[in-house]
Amino acid sequence: MRWRRCGSFCRNLRTCVRVTAQGSPQTRFRRAIDARSVLLAELCARELRHLDLADALELVVLYAEVGDLKFERAACRWLGRITLERNDVTLSELQLAVAALSALRDHPVSAAVALRSLDR
Repeated sequence: MRWRRCGSFCRNLRTCVRVTAQGSPQTRFRRAIDARSVLLAELCARELRHLDLADALELVVLYAEVGDLKFERAACRWLGRITLERNDVTLSELQLAVAALSALRDHPVSAAVALRSLDR
């Protein structure tokens, strides 16, 4: 490809960046959570490769709300992650987390609020 100067710009220089209408994987993950789509949320989570604690919690809450069989394992994993990733977590906070995770299926709104308050 030959470069042709046209003033200060190159005519054949391809500088456009293609962006899909769906947005970034993080945006698509948030939309999937809001739409209550487990399949789309999992696909976006895989594309992100790493979910922070807040996003992982949202996926756990989604599993509980839709009655997905992955809820128990995801809840245990999130509990382990908060224990390892937050250096200042206390035993009373972990007890609250266990109680809220256990109550998530029966009382999703109040349990989710309690869990979100732990992820500061």
